[in-house]
Amino acid sequence: MRWAGIDEAGYGPNLGPLVMTAVVAESPDDRPPDVWGDLPSTVSRAGGPSGRLWVDDSKRVYKGGQGRDRLDSAALATLAATGRVVPKTFGGLMEGLGAGTLDEVELSPWLDSGDPRYPCLRSRSLAESTVARRPLEGAPWRVVDVRAVVVGPGRFNDGLDSTGSKALVHFAAFARLLAHLREATPEGQSVAIRGDKHGGRHFYGDLLAGAFPEAQVIRGPEGPDLSRYEVVEPARKLTLDLVPRADADDGLVALASLVSKAVREHWMDAFNAHWLARIPGLKPTAGYPVDAARFREAIGPLCEAGGLTPRDWWRAR
Repeated sequence: MRWAGIDEAGYGPNLGPLVMTAVVAESPDDRPPDVWGDLPSTVSRAGGPSGRLWVDDSKRVYKGGQGRDRLDSAALATLAATGRVVPKTFGGLMEGLGAGTLDEVELSPWLDSGDPRYPCLRSRSLAESTVARRPLEGAPWRVVDVRAVVVGPGRFNDGLDSTGSKALVHFAAFARLLAHLREATPEGQSVAIRGDKHGGRHFYGDLLAGAFPEAQVIRGPEGPDLSRYEVVEPARKLTLDLVPRADADDGLVALASLVSKAVREHWMDAFNAHWLARIPGLKPTAGYPVDAARFREAIGPLCEAGGLTPRDWWRAR
């Protein structure tokens, strides 16, 4: 039996990418992985013992500018648990997550000195020691895959043009991860997927039927507390539960939240560094509305002079 948690970072900003990640575990039985209960000596919630991997909603792990090392440690520990080589650069991280090249995630225009080192210097010591301890190993289940979709500003705007809806751009990234999970699941197996509700949406059946036209989509409960679906094909079945704040009680969703946030933060590091090197006194931005408008006003003239239209770097919604 396979289990997957999906979560995103960066749905609300005007600057930077939308990042969505799936973390997949495989178990010999039908008991769902309990990341905290099955690994009590190596994993804890945010604020737990310093020697453990903090697994929680990324907003609890990284807040007020503190906890960046914890994000990067979680991203690398999750990737290492799959048996993949631990990357040394951001491009290597994108490759390891199946997210594409630096060009494909739209980071290349903002790089002044090649592929950035990953993790950043302030995270490196904790990340390396955490990975060496292998905190996600030793449970009855094992992490077998971690996959990310990175939707840069240009591609986000393309999606807005083709669908007319920010929510549908979000669902398209989600559908890409579902398609990967379907293809990666061995024949005869099932995968149970959990994730957060998408902006309060309760009804996903028609969207799933459109994404998987050859499958049978069976609707379960659809309401504020749970939206459940089965995507059934002859060779495999996907069960999908979308619930509010899934990262609060599902460790795989929490790991996906941490990986997504780590990727987005590093992307924004490079974007900010590019502009801070060109505009003296400019303060970095997280890319969210209001502060993003300040940043846009500052960099707009230089972008125009360099032939970069807002479409290349400013998400229209």
